[in-house]
Amino acid sequence: MPETVSTILVAVDPSPASKGAFQQALRLAQFLKAKLIAISVTPRYEGNMHRWKISNADEELSRPFQECLAGMKQCAVEQGQKIRTIHVIGDPVEAIVQTAAAENAGLLLMGYPKRSRIERVILGQTATKVIGFSPCDVLIVPEGAEIGFSRIMVGIDGSRYSMEAGQRALELALAFGGEVHALTVLDIPMERSFLYGVLESARRDSFPPLETLIGQGERLGIKVIKDIAHGSPSETIVNYSEKHNIDLIVLGTYGRTAMAKILLGSVVERVAMISARPTLVVKRLDKNGVREVV
Repeated sequence: MPETVSTILVAVDPSPASKGAFQQALRLAQFLKAKLIAISVTPRYEGNMHRWKISNADEELSRPFQECLAGMKQCAVEQGQKIRTIHVIGDPVEAIVQTAAAENAGLLLMGYPKRSRIERVILGQTATKVIGFSPCDVLIVPEGAEIGFSRIMVGIDGSRYSMEAGQRALELALAFGGEVHALTVLDIPMERSFLYGVLESARRDSFPPLETLIGQGERLGIKVIKDIAHGSPSETIVNYSEKHNIDLIVLGTYGRTAMAKILLGSVVERVAMISARPTLVVKRLDKNGVREVV
C-alpha cells in the first residue's frame, strides 16, 4: 500500500462509525502523503409506496450528509490536511464505486457500525457490494477500531489472490515495522477428516504457500509466523485475530465481479462484516492478478 496509494477515497455518512473511519483515513493520508477525497451519498428518495412525495425530499434528506462532509472538511483543515469533498444523490454502491474509478483511488475506506454479528451480516449488503465491485483495495474499519500495523494477519489458501494479499501484508510490515501472521484454514467436513490421509494430505499441501511467504519475509527481514487451523474459514480467521490481538486482517479476493450474489456468504466479505478488527481486502491490480512488489 505505501508504494501504490496516491489517492485515498473515504465514504462517509452521519454515523459514528463513519466519523471514526474518517479519522483513520486522515492518519493514513498524512503518513502516505496521499490525496484525500471524502464522498457522501444521499440515497435517492422514492416516496412512500408512491402514495405521497415530499417536494424537496432530496434537499431535506441531503442536509445531514452535507453537514457531515462540512464537519469532516473542517476537521481536516484543523489538522493541516487538504481534502476534497463530493456529495452525490443516488445509489450509494454505484456512486462510491464509480467515484473510486474516476479518481483512480488506490484505497477505499468505509466505516462499519458496532452491532451484533447477526445484525452486521444482515445490514452489511452495501459494504459487501462495494467490496465486490470496487476497482481498488477496500479497508473496512469497524466502529471504535484503530488501524495498526504491528501485527498483521493474512489468510493464505494457496491461490494467487491470497499470495498477492500475502505480499501486501509483507509490504505493510516492511513499511511500518510489523510482523506477519500467515494463517491457513482447512475446511474439511468432519466425515472426511476421519478418512486416512485426507487431513494429513491437506496439511502437507498447505505448507508450500506458507513457506514461500516465510522465505519472502526472511529476505526482507520481516518476522512471519505461520499457523494451520481447522474449521469454518471466516469464524477461524476472526477468532485467531482476537486471540492474537491482530491489528489488521489482510485478505485477497477475486477482483471485480458483476455477480453480486456470489459475494453473499463468501469468506472475505463475511470476515469484513463480523470482525471487530480492521480488514483490508486486496483487489487484483493488473491483468493477470499478480502484483510484483516483493
